[in-house]
Amino acid sequence: MAGISSNPNSPRQKMINLMYLVFIAMMALNVSSEVLDGFELVENSLRTSTENSTMRNNQVKENLDRAYEANAAKVGEWYNKGVDVKTQSDELFDYINELKLRIAQEADGKEGNINDIKQKDNLEAASHVMLAPVAGEGRKLKERIENYRENMSDLIGDSSKKAMFESLLSTAVPKKAGIISGSWEVALFENMPVAAAITLLTKMQSDIRYVEGEVLSTLITNVDVDDYRVNKVEAFVIPKSQIVTSGTPYEAELVLAAIDSTKQPQYYLGETLLAGNRIVIPTSGVGDHTLAGKIVAEGQTYNYEAKYFVNELSATIAPTRMNFLYASIDNDIEAAMPGVPSGSVRPSVSSGRINHKEKNTWTITGLDADVSQTVTVTLRANVGGREISESKEFIVRRLPPPLPFLSYKDADGNVRKFTGGAISRRNLVDIGGVQAAIDDGVLNVPHTVTGFTMTIVDGMGNYIPEVSENGNFTQRQKDYIKNLARGKRFHIGQVKALDPAGKPVSVSYSMEIIVN
Repeated sequence: MAGISSNPNSPRQKMINLMYLVFIAMMALNVSSEVLDGFELVENSLRTSTENSTMRNNQVKENLDRAYEANAAKVGEWYNKGVDVKTQSDELFDYINELKLRIAQEADGKEGNINDIKQKDNLEAASHVMLAPVAGEGRKLKERIENYRENMSDLIGDSSKKAMFESLLSTAVPKKAGIISGSWEVALFENMPVAAAITLLTKMQSDIRYVEGEVLSTLITNVDVDDYRVNKVEAFVIPKSQIVTSGTPYEAELVLAAIDSTKQPQYYLGETLLAGNRIVIPTSGVGDHTLAGKIVAEGQTYNYEAKYFVNELSATIAPTRMNFLYASIDNDIEAAMPGVPSGSVRPSVSSGRINHKEKNTWTITGLDADVSQTVTVTLRANVGGREISESKEFIVRRLPPPLPFLSYKDADGNVRKFTGGAISRRNLVDIGGVQAAIDDGVLNVPHTVTGFTMTIVDGMGNYIPEVSENGNFTQRQKDYIKNLARGKRFHIGQVKALDPAGKPVSVSYSMEIIVN
């Protein structure tokens, strides 16, 4: 009967358990190099957008400076506010740049460079810099963004712009499917790859420059340009976004700085006269694109040029647990197409069924590993009048075998799972039977126990099996447990169970129980 006894606390068994948990963690944290390279592509585009916004803001600030030089008494109030806006924006922008550098150096060492990150998939660096218990910068960043947002909102009277600032610089806790985050900083930076964290911070910098530009533009409109001489007028292109998805239009507005709004200029895209100052052009072909034209006002011609980036439309299809699906249970996946409303995305599966759960989360059911080893998830949507689709194939795996356990309440009333070893008689007597589940930190799948064998040793040293035809202790088993002396032991093995789909599974693991 030695084969029935398997000590889960042996060094060999501990090593096996540890290797299994490490393997599961590696699978759960697997991030493809293509995704990390995608973050670098977006990072570069955001930098270009931020640089363009900075140039535009500097030009608007220069116009305000010239107005102040021409009429300090009238323009002084707006000039001082403009200086304050520029100072606050630069300080917050530079602070975020310092955080990016610290994260890069945390990942790559003191020679780390935010423009050439080596360990893009490092999951610890961002958490260490932003979420450290005492020196973590996450809470400080949140407070500084909130102060900046409030200060900028106080400088303008346009309620729609205030709402836009609230959205762009929001520090509300993001809601993720199935996850309740404790704080804004934890939701953004906990277990975040370095590539993603850097891109996220760069996006914040881009938003800061955008807000800065909106406030400066509002301030300069409060200055009557008729009261002073304007010695420089320039044309600008204000895009709705400098990164667009292939198949969706590029939209922008053409503006002429320091011109009387009662005089309507003529706007050209290339040599084509436009009906207004709004540009809407179809997009195709992935990569950098340039548009150019001119604005004619009061007999003067002002040329403009702007660059934008067209990104290939791609779908996100990913399980919420791992990079594969399990048979016999419900599998949640996140399925979305950037730039496409979730209600317009139509998913389908090659096997089983798929149903909408919430927002971009869908549930796949009815998978059977005995019938199909793989399943293909396809997303379809109509974008710009054309049908597009994206597919991804997943391996379908059988559930790992469950482990048996005894459930009891400790002295504080907390439910505990006991899988073998020493246990007090009081707790043991209160246990009604044997349970089984897969509970490895990733999966939590209860099974229904349909039978088990309790092996006892009588006074003569004979091993006597007592069989239960369900998950509960029989009366004979209960009587034996009540009469056990301290230090005595018995075994529970040959556990049989049904998985969530009702299929029978055998549990090879057995428990050795010692009365404490």
